Amino acid sequence: MATAPADDGQARWYVLTANYRNEIKVRDDLRRLGLKSYVPMRYELRQRNGRKTRLLLPAISSLVFVRANRQAVEDYLSATRLPAYFRMSGQARQKQPIVVPDRDMENFIRVTQLVEEQLTYYHPEEIRLRVGDRIKVHGGVFDGVEGVLMRVPGKRSKQLVVSIPELAAVAVTVSPDVVELVDRTTGKSTDVEGDLKALFELSFRKLFAAPDRITQENEYNLLTAELKRTLERVRPHKGYTAQREGEISLAVFMGAKALGEDGGQEAERLKAAVDRLKDTSLLRLRLQLYYAVLGPDSGLMAAIGEKVDAWSKSPLSEQQRRFIEEWTKVSARPPQP
Repeated sequence: MATAPADDGQARWYVLTANYRNEIKVRDDLRRLGLKSYVPMRYELRQRNGRKTRLLLPAISSLVFVRANRQAVEDYLSATRLPAYFRMSGQARQKQPIVVPDRDMENFIRVTQLVEEQLTYYHPEEIRLRVGDRIKVHGGVFDGVEGVLMRVPGKRSKQLVVSIPELAAVAVTVSPDVVELVDRTTGKSTDVEGDLKALFELSFRKLFAAPDRITQENEYNLLTAELKRTLERVRPHKGYTAQREGEISLAVFMGAKALGEDGGQEAERLKAAVDRLKDTSLLRLRLQLYYAVLGPDSGLMAAIGEKVDAWSKSPLSEQQRRFIEEWTKVSARPPQP
């Protein structure tokens, strides 16, 4: 998404805000003037007179897109009696109308115009759109659409997410066998907290989940690709505190092991992180646990087991209970190759 340059007569996709329930009126007004306009729609069930009615309504409240030169849009906004105006972006005195690049708008329209599809709409703050593999769909109703392939929170299936930054995102399920990798964007993570959590969870799943839980080769390959991408983002980071360095070194060590790397350098980093943490730290014990399992180090595993057994002689804290649950899961199943 960008802001509008000085009016050069070029047609662009501008974003308008229309008061609630006026989106369709504004869209139709623009079309009557010969201007291309778009409002994403979806079906909703509404209760009316005790009966459920299926209604086609705007999917994103107050949002109208129009493609025209800036002067034409300004002329419309100054003449219409409907409550509509440019959606602006930028600093207070430098605010400019928002412009959506043609390619982004084409992808967004291709997905959202299929109102019978199972689409999920999000506000930008409701979905974590991380830098990832950009893909292109081949075949089916979304043939040619580009977006980011990811797993949406709460959804088990793979989702194609097409977004207009700061405005909206829409997700639709796609089959992993009809996507092509367009480009891969990597680099140092800008969301360390989120990527650390994702890296640990992805690594744990690949290392300790039962093999029959990843039954599809496509899903296994997608999991591996996502794991590799997340590891590349996290690996360059260093922790400025013992706690953060411990968290980073653990996730990186597990990621390297999950991808079948030697992990020697990551193991040394993990051991150094252990030395920085206090003997009473449960994070220190977690680092030792995964080093012992993935090392492997049977002697260290036995020492951890003795410590866990000693805890049973006194009331357990919540953190100790959580560690015992983790210890049980990890020690019960050897890591998968």
